[in-house]
Amino acid sequence: MSGRLTFRERRVCDGLLLVALLMPLPAAAHPHGWVDYRVTLHFDDQAHVVALEQAWKMDPFYSLTLTEELARAEGEESMEERLDMLGQEIAQNLGRSNYLTHVAHDGENVSLGQLRDYTTRLDGQRLEFSFIVPLAEPLALDGSPLTWKVYDDTYYIEFLYDEDVAEPITLRNAPEGCASRVIAADPDPQKVAEAAALDIDADAPGGLGRFFAEAGEVTCPAR
Repeated sequence: MSGRLTFRERRVCDGLLLVALLMPLPAAAHPHGWVDYRVTLHFDDQAHVVALEQAWKMDPFYSLTLTEELARAEGEESMEERLDMLGQEIAQNLGRSNYLTHVAHDGENVSLGQLRDYTTRLDGQRLEFSFIVPLAEPLALDGSPLTWKVYDDTYYIEFLYDEDVAEPITLRNAPEGCASRVIAADPDPQKVAEAAALDIDADAPGGLGRFFAEAGEVTCPAR
């Protein structure tokens, strides 16, 4: 096989998020899988926020299913090479959905640039996809909070901050006095019931995922 994955492998990555076609779980309600993730916020030397670096760790069932699919595919590539090609497919597909990343500053949406520096690897038995999403323009916080959410709009997959690390949000090159926190989701009981009632093959109403998404927030003193 040349530098492309087989049709079987490519099917793994089709759709809004790479996981959607490989979750044949018996569950009767959304979500059907999860991603544990971490965020590193990058600042430049002028104290502007310039990028969000993310690491997504897929749940054990999906990780096993996907790596078995990659191992069975025809071709001479090593697993590392196949993971690299998979990462390219993931990056391309995420570009169609704003990288599932929604950023706001002082109540206004913040535009993102093009995903870069992505890596796909196995962390123990779990598949991890890491990448950097730059902001379209460097952003001065000026005392107002920057917030973000990462979610699958259909809530097929749930995104959760990684509880296995001491700091799921870290700040790189941040000016003195900046602080970050995770804000827990607090969905309306009606939305919880709506998600619970969805069959595994049902289409969720658009925007359902945002009601269940944890938020990240960083504040820095006005300069």
